[in-house]
Amino acid sequence: MSRPRRFVVSALMVIGLVALVVVLRLGWEWKQALDNVDAMIVAPMTLPTETPEPREPNTNPAVSDPIPAPTAVPEPDGPINILLLGTDARLGEDISRTDAIILVHLDPRTDRVSMLSLPRDLWVSIPGYGKARINAAYPIGESKLGRSYGPALAKETVSRLVGVPVQHFVLINFEGFKALIDKLDGIFVDVPTPIDDPAFPTDEFAGDLRTIKIHFDAGYQRMDGKQALIYSRTRHADSDFGRNQRQQQVLLAIFNRVREQGLLTQLTSLDDYTATLRDYIRTDISSSEMLSLASVGTQLHPQNIQRYAIEPDMLITLKKPATFAADPKALQQLKKQLIDGPISVAGGEEPVH
Repeated sequence: MSRPRRFVVSALMVIGLVALVVVLRLGWEWKQALDNVDAMIVAPMTLPTETPEPREPNTNPAVSDPIPAPTAVPEPDGPINILLLGTDARLGEDISRTDAIILVHLDPRTDRVSMLSLPRDLWVSIPGYGKARINAAYPIGESKLGRSYGPALAKETVSRLVGVPVQHFVLINFEGFKALIDKLDGIFVDVPTPIDDPAFPTDEFAGDLRTIKIHFDAGYQRMDGKQALIYSRTRHADSDFGRNQRQQQVLLAIFNRVREQGLLTQLTSLDDYTATLRDYIRTDISSSEMLSLASVGTQLHPQNIQRYAIEPDMLITLKKPATFAADPKALQQLKKQLIDGPISVAGGEEPVH
């Protein structure tokens, strides 16, 4: 059994979709900030299963071979899907599972963002490698196909599961999450109910995994990076599904903090932020594609961010060693909400999970 390590990706959308693109949108005014952003960008990898089938040679010189169609890319003002991955890699570890997985849909035409949290233990088909937990896709890609193939396999896995193209990924680890929040001088979170976890995992003891007791009072409160990480990782007080809700809550708290500090519209200390994060973030969003997303962060309002998640009543229990799968009908409805927004029902809009 793997160690009970948990992680949150709350910083991913802000970093990948806001902090990075601000540098580009404002005219590349700071070379150091640009260098830091470039250090976060990795080349997109193509899975072997995505390689086109070989064609028979053309034996009729009168008929020209058609020019292969280029890989489809989103229009500059069209919707785009980005997979946010959180890894709990520790010192000395090269490959680790992604225990936080959120699919983000952005539509610049409507200035709307929606996000779908996927349970880390969801049983899915991993293209080319059979069935396994969804958080195994990243390490399988890294170990079986080679370095930097993990995100590609994770994107393809989620794409086939949800039924939408996944163009990009953003990945962050523990230290990057804490560093961002501390750089923001903390975030403010409204904790709905008291939380007590008697066995929160920690490895702050020379690499020896141990547990500690943690507690959060209910109510509106400020959290630094370490506190926010604990709040987002804890699950013993409820479940992995409650943790998914906390991940999204913290992500929105980070976004609100960024807006409050005016970081979307000014260059003040921007190079400090990118310098802090350059060693913790990896993404395949190119600088030119960031430009097409630049307006989303500045025009986006919190009320236009919809939150969805696969809930326990949407699951089908499977026989061990399998875990549980998403009900196809429920998943199809979530897909529609992710892309089109909340479904209108009598008396108003359907509640967002």
